[in-house]
Amino acid sequence: MEIHTSTGILIGEAPTSENAENIVNHGKKCPYSAHYMSIDTLIMGLFVMPSDHTPWLTYLEDHPDVMGLNRAEVFLTKNVQASSPWSRGEVNPLLERAPCDSPPCTGCPLYTKECNGCPATVYYRG
Repeated sequence: MEIHTSTGILIGEAPTSENAENIVNHGKKCPYSAHYMSIDTLIMGLFVMPSDHTPWLTYLEDHPDVMGLNRAEVFLTKNVQASSPWSRGEVNPLLERAPCDSPPCTGCPLYTKECNGCPATVYYRG
């Protein structure tokens, strides 16, 4: 079975440049992260994920605080694709805690309804 992928771009504003740098340093470890960077308080992330996993990213537009952001906007691309550790098949569901150090999937309101969990954790249902 072929898995369809989506590429998403996250742009967000953190309260301080230190917060932005911390968010990027943790976010770079995400299996869906293709590239992550910060410029002052602005963060930009490029993510590649299963197409049915996009609610995980778009959730941040209405709830930027879950990442420590003041504001966030997400753009899903149709014609431009990238690759991430997940899309390259480099991720195994072995960890108890997500590599980005997020709380366990079981505490997230999206888990099982709109999200299959982090593919690097034992909670992954993909």
